Amino acid sequence: MNQDRLYEEITSGDSFFRTFFKVLKEGRQTGSVANVFITGVLPITIEDLTSSYNIGTFLTLGSSFEHMLGFTQTEVNSLIDTIYQDYGIDPSTRKLVDEVIKSQYNGYHFVNTNIDAVYNPTMLMSFLREFCDQKIIPKNLTDLNLRTDLSWVKRITNRPENTEEILTDLIRSNTIPYDEEYLVSKFDKNQFFNRNYYPISLFYLGMLTRKDEFMLELPNLSMRKIFTEYYNELLHIDVSTRYASMMQKFIHNPNLEQLFTDYWELYIRQFPEAIFTSVNENFYRTTFYELCSRYLSTWFTWNVERSYPEGRSDLEFVGKYHEGFAGLRLVIQFKYLSNTEFSRMKEKLEDFKMRKEDTIQIEGYAKSLIQENPEAHIRLFVIYCIGNTGFKIFGI
Repeated sequence: MNQDRLYEEITSGDSFFRTFFKVLKEGRQTGSVANVFITGVLPITIEDLTSSYNIGTFLTLGSSFEHMLGFTQTEVNSLIDTIYQDYGIDPSTRKLVDEVIKSQYNGYHFVNTNIDAVYNPTMLMSFLREFCDQKIIPKNLTDLNLRTDLSWVKRITNRPENTEEILTDLIRSNTIPYDEEYLVSKFDKNQFFNRNYYPISLFYLGMLTRKDEFMLELPNLSMRKIFTEYYNELLHIDVSTRYASMMQKFIHNPNLEQLFTDYWELYIRQFPEAIFTSVNENFYRTTFYELCSRYLSTWFTWNVERSYPEGRSDLEFVGKYHEGFAGLRLVIQFKYLSNTEFSRMKEKLEDFKMRKEDTIQIEGYAKSLIQENPEAHIRLFVIYCIGNTGFKIFGI
């Protein structure tokens, strides 16, 4: 395969890469080089570069170094404190800014998933540079410099069917299983093109993080958005030419029912029917969020799976404090029924009634949210998505 030939070219013979590591080793042996600290994105087996380079120690997954790879919550709190003080930013905006950066840039675990997650420093600093300059939440919250081209993801996954399978799994469940052995051991070229290694490559590229001992997951909203973009691109779903009118209508009249109706007709209807044999509520939640974030980021930020004592809300539209929808919160709970499940109910979609337990659940979220933000204008919605048959929205 082309990838194997390229790997051979840069790690064998008298290639520049191999020669470079030979020089490092010779320098270490003669004392002209005191120490070598190698950083990168993949734990390349040094033996592939120089067979006798056996003096290195792999540090990435050492528990002592976990917080070296990102900002801790304590460090971020101190940094934001300093920014608010030095730049004279209104302290009443702090709560929303903290919420935005946590949902967009936090979530990384490299070793121990039972301790606090760390922030992606590159993404956070990109946000803070613009925040310090403008003193408002930036329109674009995802650092586009970190968006790897889809072709690179295709190269990692080797075959189109593998690319589609991995992206579909992540859009459907936000997680993907991994083999612990592949994660902790150095790889060689034979492992790299093994299908079981694909999630590990995405982990070392900073796109996935540990959820537990069995699953890797997308760590935050920025990565969810990027992978949904990949998914749309792979399946040739149009997300750029047909939505301006529906988004403009929403800004003039924030009618969520109409917005979701337009999303269903213009976006969901593009997917082949076969897709709907394996989707779930996360599919609708994630794709609806990504589409809206393309057009409405001037006015809104979003929360996905925000934690409350009663559970986690699916999706929230949060009006930016410096725009026309300041204080507005649209809290949405998604429920999914497959086409088969709904047909067994022998019920017409127009006669479908909201379930009592779903009302209790979302009202619990609202109660907690009001305690946190007593001035917020909160609107609650439960959306039942039924395969590709249709949907029913209930406003509370």
